[in-house]
Amino acid sequence: MAIAPTYNRLPADPFGLFDQVFGNGGSRPTANLMRAPETDVVETEREIRVLVEMPGLKRENIEVDVENNVLTIRGEKREERTEGKDGRYHLAERRWGTFARSFVLPRDVDADNIGAAFEDGVLTVSIPKSEKARRRKIDVGGTAQPQELSTGSANGNGEQQHG
Repeated sequence: MAIAPTYNRLPADPFGLFDQVFGNGGSRPTANLMRAPETDVVETEREIRVLVEMPGLKRENIEVDVENNVLTIRGEKREERTEGKDGRYHLAERRWGTFARSFVLPRDVDADNIGAAFEDGVLTVSIPKSEKARRRKIDVGGTAQPQELSTGSANGNGEQQHG
């Protein structure tokens, strides 16, 4: 079972790709340039866990939803800097703005019981597997009998006896 992220090919901001490659350097406003956060996806016997690093975000600025088997995580980090009394900025590299990240879920998950928790800057989304998707151990019994040959009986050496 796998979970697949969906990616946008180009950033909505035309300078976003340039900034990702060469860095911003603080030379222009960084509105809406928040990068999609780093994510780990871990599968266990009973669930799939999506762990998303979101340092600096607040719980109330995070949204998680599922629609048509697509998990979408959205967040917003608000700008906190002001010039004047607190000083003048010479370099501003911390990013702020909004992001959205989506993942296509496998079919056999229990979407009604997905849960999310946010602690220490990490969002953990727990996606339980449905019962039919879980691995089950099949007991092997010893009562099955091999089928008899219809044209005679074997003599123990694999040869048929003719009478």
